[in-house]
Parts: sequence; structure tokens; C-alpha cells
Amino acid sequence: MSNDMNPLELPIVNQPDWPRHALGAYPILVCVQFDDTGHNALTLAMRIAEAHQHAPLQIAHVVPDTSTSGRAAITERHVMELERATTQLQEFVAARVGERPFDVQLHVRMGDVVDTVFQLALDYDAELIVVGTHGRTGVRRMAFGSVAQKLVEAARCPVLIAAPRDFSGMDPTLKPDPPRV
Repeated sequence: MSNDMNPLELPIVNQPDWPRHALGAYPILVCVQFDDTGHNALTLAMRIAEAHQHAPLQIAHVVPDTSTSGRAAITERHVMELERATTQLQEFVAARVGERPFDVQLHVRMGDVVDTVFQLALDYDAELIVVGTHGRTGVRRMAFGSVAQKLVEAARCPVLIAAPRDFSGMDPTLKPDPPRV
């Protein structure tokens, strides 16, 4: 069977015009866990959204999918996990956003966290991804992995890490150098 296609000629794939959002809009994808890291990420994203005249916030929680089986019992468990995560996300965001006038959309997905975050960023044309971190280092980070680190390493748009502000164990410079113009 012969193939007349030249392997050096790539097929043309039509893509939508980029960016897909309105001129001046600054969509922000915020990835949250239901802990302090999620709180830090959402708080920082809201500050940035306010600075960009209430940029739209796409707030996402990804339930890691560790099973590869399609058995009915596992599918049922996945549905329950997604429903539980949706309720948790609604409560988590409501407690932090309150009555402030943000354009917010909530997303709950299941899958590989990094791949899912990048797919959401593409689908909702995010200009920025904001994600929290526990600030683990060394062996603890190697043992638990770091979604934030993986996002930065494979970034396809700017990624902002909302680390907890903690300068404990450091001493300020007694007389800092003045700014140079």
C-alpha cells in the first residue's frame, strides 16, 4: 500500500484566531485545592482581577484520576467525587468572593492535574494561570511531587505561584541600598 503524502508537508490545521477573548480582557485561570494553597491562589487572583477591571476568573478544581478501569463501580465513585468536589468548590469560592462583583465561572474536572489545567487554560483562553503551593522543598517535594513546579516547567502561558508570604528565619538588611536611576 503506497502513501502519496510527502512526510515533510504537514497538514494544515485551522485554529481559531487568538486571543479569543475581547480586546483588553484578561481571563485568569485559578487552580484551587480546598486548603490554604487554594485560598492564597484565589486571593492573589482576585487582586489581579481587580487591577484589570474585574477580569474574568475561571476557578478550577481538578480531582486526580488514578484509576484506568472503566468498571461501573469506579465510574459511580468518580461521579460521586465530582459531585462532592463541585459542592466543595461552590462553598470554597462563595466564602472568599462573597458579594464582590467578580465574573466567576467554576470548573470541576477529573484527570491528570497538569494536563487538565492546560486544557482549561486553552479552552477558556487564559492569559494567566494562578496556582498555590505548599512551599515544600527537598525530599518532601520529591516524595509528594509539585503540581506548581510541573505547571511552570511545561507552561504555555504565564504561571503565577501563590506561595505563602513567610520571611521567618531571615533578617532584613539594616540599611538597604537606595534605588539607582
